[in-house]
Amino acid sequence: MNHLKTGNAFFGGSYKSYKFQEQELQETGMYSFKWREYMPDIGRFIQIDPLAEKYPTWGSYVFSGNRVIDAREIEGLEPKVLFNTRENAAANFGQQYNGKSILKKREYMAFIYFKYVDGEKYYAYNTPVKGNAHGIPKNKINKSIPKGSFLSAYIHTHGNEDLKYDDENFSGSIGNPEGDIGYASQENLDAFLVTPGGLLNYFDVSSGTQTTLKKNMPSDPNSPQRQNIIDPTEVPIPSEGDLPKHTPKRYPNLTEPKLDGIFKSIKDNQKREIPLINKNKFENYHR
Repeated sequence: MNHLKTGNAFFGGSYKSYKFQEQELQETGMYSFKWREYMPDIGRFIQIDPLAEKYPTWGSYVFSGNRVIDAREIEGLEPKVLFNTRENAAANFGQQYNGKSILKKREYMAFIYFKYVDGEKYYAYNTPVKGNAHGIPKNKINKSIPKGSFLSAYIHTHGNEDLKYDDENFSGSIGNPEGDIGYASQENLDAFLVTPGGLLNYFDVSSGTQTTLKKNMPSDPNSPQRQNIIDPTEVPIPSEGDLPKHTPKRYPNLTEPKLDGIFKSIKDNQKREIPLINKNKFENYHR
């Protein structure tokens, strides 16, 4: 709170202009994002989202994909959760989409990219697409990433347990243009896979090696290779990511009373009180 426009915060310290999602609060009372301005009084932007045509299922004035708690808009466009490492971003994708993949019996796919925010490198994944029971059609693949970011890997799920397929491993092989490994080699991108059994696997395209990173992804109860008892859900608890949060400044404990200067403490005050009852007089009194 800017107290009487003195430049000082009401509870001490200097007034900070950069507040919600680290965007600048203007004199008009609106937050200035790169592409539009946000009016916190009504919780709306006053300009149409420049990506409105790309996301027809969202309202033209929607902010951060309606994910104002766990996501932030990079440059005021798409909602993204940022992570310190690529593995953290991949694990979050698995936690958010593997349950949905199992329940809907469809594969989901996204691309992991990195971007520098405030001089630090962070990872995120773009908007996932839903494919078929076994595979993602090429015309559905979404490689769109925010301006100024760079592709780092791709990640996908294998849907629910199907005994006709080896869903716990990457499909395809090195030198074969088909399958998961073939696509990774073709795009020259490392790959992550989330399996019905609850694994997060990693394929290093440069060395051609596969590794299991985690065993705590949502898993299919019908999988004979189930690694945990984390049941699938379509709406998991969102993650806030790894982007540093601003720690609020600590202020004096407002529950501690401030005396008027006559007495240094409450105890001193009590010492000066005049007793109204002579305790000694009633020492031996019993009912």
